[in-house]
Amino acid sequence: MYFLSNINSKLKRIVLFNIAPFSFLFCAFLCSSEIFAQETLFEKGTVVDSISVGGSSETYALYLPQRYNPNQLSAVVFIFDPSGNGKNGIQPFLDASERFNYVLICSNNSRNGLFEANFEIINRLFSEVFKTFNIDEKQIYTSGFSGGARLATAVASLTGQIQGVIACGASFSPNTTHTPGPGASFSYVGLVGNEDMNYQEMYGSKAWLETFGIENELFINNDTHKWPPSSQIQKALGWLELQAYNRNIRDKDVLFIQNYYEDLYKDARAFENNERTKLAVEEYERLITNFAKYYNLDSIRGKIKKLKSSKKYRAEIENEKEIEKLELEVRSKFVDRFMKEIDSKKPAHNYKWWNKELKKLDEKYISSKDSAYRKMGKRIGFAVYAMAVETGNSKRRDGEFEKAIYAHQLVTVVLPEAAWPYYLLAIDFAMINNREKVIANLKLSISKGWTNKKAILETEAFEKYREDVQFLALLAELK
Repeated sequence: MYFLSNINSKLKRIVLFNIAPFSFLFCAFLCSSEIFAQETLFEKGTVVDSISVGGSSETYALYLPQRYNPNQLSAVVFIFDPSGNGKNGIQPFLDASERFNYVLICSNNSRNGLFEANFEIINRLFSEVFKTFNIDEKQIYTSGFSGGARLATAVASLTGQIQGVIACGASFSPNTTHTPGPGASFSYVGLVGNEDMNYQEMYGSKAWLETFGIENELFINNDTHKWPPSSQIQKALGWLELQAYNRNIRDKDVLFIQNYYEDLYKDARAFENNERTKLAVEEYERLITNFAKYYNLDSIRGKIKKLKSSKKYRAEIENEKEIEKLELEVRSKFVDRFMKEIDSKKPAHNYKWWNKELKKLDEKYISSKDSAYRKMGKRIGFAVYAMAVETGNSKRRDGEFEKAIYAHQLVTVVLPEAAWPYYLLAIDFAMINNREKVIANLKLSISKGWTNKKAILETEAFEKYREDVQFLALLAELK
């Protein structure tokens, strides 16, 4: 791997990479009044949904905070939504944008899929944004949810020009060349729900980052696999604010430091009062890590020592280890079965084993009275769902349509009342020209709540059915 940084007073190219098998160029025009020219005045305090990226058919969503000044350098967060929905990706960041004065940019084209294609999209987006807005090269951040989080981390790892990453619901790319390692200079904050399929993964990524001395933090919330709420995004950007103070990138705000400390202290006290000892210890340790340079925290150290010596803390630690081991065991059983079936020459489309085992998962864990086991069961169930969806989409891209159908039919077994799996199946069957099953699955999808008429009209696989009477009748049911 090599990179080229060619900097002069007028033009700054961020990075040229040549990484087998990926080759991509992140090209940006930064911090130069002779190049920067915001010809269009965008409204502040409003999400602008579709701004064109020059030289392409691509677009991005934009949010400018009320304090944005085009004549001053601004911090920016590039956000990657897994479905390429810019407006959706920006929404959780709005309050944080106003609080910390960040420009928000979210591509409408980068999405879960091939990293190489996404890198090309991001390259064009970077170039457009840095030509249009007056961005501070020291305050460029990336964020994303699920596959978008993996993409955000890959961009930071490969460019070496990102100040911080907010990874929501997932950690690293499976490609090890995209993984943070020795010499990584960015700060990393993870956000994940305790019912998220990637919950254990996020704890593992924290340990990995600490091995290489990469500044990182992990915040857990009571949620499933989805974009975190605004309060969590504010917490993450608050932590990155502290890192910016440490690096002298931003002027210290003493009042913010105090308020942020008090907010985190309240979290710790709440866990302690509710006898959630391990979580209380984690929060108190967070205070030591981030605020010892500002305050005398001997009393907090005393609390940590006392809590760690308690029987309850030791019991919680043992229980967590037991659940982690069990989760890996149960999840591996589903993964092994799936891989065996998807790797066969022609999947049998027999889901008897899956129905039996998923029922056992529900009865034993998802319906358990013990919240820890209940959360574990939900994580495993969603992992099976995501595995089947993503593998099915990948097989369709590779032209292995029978395997795509097998995987997406499994999704209907996991979530029989969801509309999305039947929409995926309709696309699969369109690829093999099975009109009858296209119509049947679209009908099922609509009956289970599918309302996105625009998506159907824009799906290339359905082009051949645009004059079909039954296809048009189904579209007529949607607004």
